[in-house]
Amino acid sequence: MKALKIIMASFILMVALLISGGISGVEASDYLGEFCWSYHETEDEHGPTDDTCLLRIGVTYTGGSNCILQGIVEVPDDNPFILYGTAVIIGNEVFITMNGSQDHSPDPWRDTGTIQMHLNLSTLNGTCWNNRLDFNTSTREFDHGYAAGTATLTTCP
Repeated sequence: MKALKIIMASFILMVALLISGGISGVEASDYLGEFCWSYHETEDEHGPTDDTCLLRIGVTYTGGSNCILQGIVEVPDDNPFILYGTAVIIGNEVFITMNGSQDHSPDPWRDTGTIQMHLNLSTLNGTCWNNRLDFNTSTREFDHGYAAGTATLTTCP
């Protein structure tokens, strides 16, 4: 109980200092806007494929060479795949890792996945791959998969 009181007092003090301007060096992040990529899947765990979907990502610059990402994969005729992640600029490349999930209700499948994009800094085009783990709430079965392809910067609809 004493630890909880100390944590609460510390939190209240920190909020009070932030409100009064007593903590210097804290900078707000900059929202850079919404970016869209056309993801053309060319292979999956079974072999060649030819599927396309849209990644719609809000990008917030946090300083240095880092950004926070939040958005969705728009899937035709299904619920969106919700994403969050990080982008890091290293030299002339952008490395992006995003995690996410999708609820197919009323279908019983629930999906999770990790997406990695490797983009050219000047064009923001490049490669993309993902791993997924899905669970069927009716049959209690798991399914997993892999896909890869290209990511092309496009205008958001």
